[in-house]
Amino acid sequence: MGSRSLRAVVFAGGASRRMGTDKALITTADGFTWLERQVRLLRSLGLEVCVMSAHATHRRCLSGWPGVTVQAEPWSPSGPLRAFSCLLTADETQALLTLPVDMPALQVDALQALLDVWRRDESRALVADDGQRLQPLLGIYPCSASNRAGLDAELRDGQARWFGWLQRIDHDTLQLPAQQLSNVNHPADLAALVG
Repeated sequence: MGSRSLRAVVFAGGASRRMGTDKALITTADGFTWLERQVRLLRSLGLEVCVMSAHATHRRCLSGWPGVTVQAEPWSPSGPLRAFSCLLTADETQALLTLPVDMPALQVDALQALLDVWRRDESRALVADDGQRLQPLLGIYPCSASNRAGLDAELRDGQARWFGWLQRIDHDTLQLPAQQLSNVNHPADLAALVG
């Protein structure tokens, strides 16, 4: 079988309660929002991008961007795995690269490394590891009947936890530079990031 077709997914639909402001709209030093930054990274790799978000501001922010769609979940935001369930299919010619909006130090070299290693075995998911723990929202997930069944089972039986789904599917891990994988969830995290 030839190479799977790869699309990117950015999770930006959260309420950002811990941060106290919409993380996707925080602006970087170069003038782009975190949302725009993540989309630009993915587009630089030639990937079509689907942003999972019901926020009208996100839709306006990305209006007119080529190769970018914004899709709302069919229910109120209830976590990234439920959002991902709108996209993961059983079509074994497809795969999805996932990325959270709140990983603003990520660089294209880490994404390229993830992509290069995954291409060696496209049948297995590949999950980022920061050396201390997995960062499963940064990963590449092949579409397949078994991965879809595992996701459905986790939503039905579990707590819609991404780690719970990972226990049900075949996956490998790739260690990437920890500083690039920093999740920014609190104002203190942001202060540490900008120094």
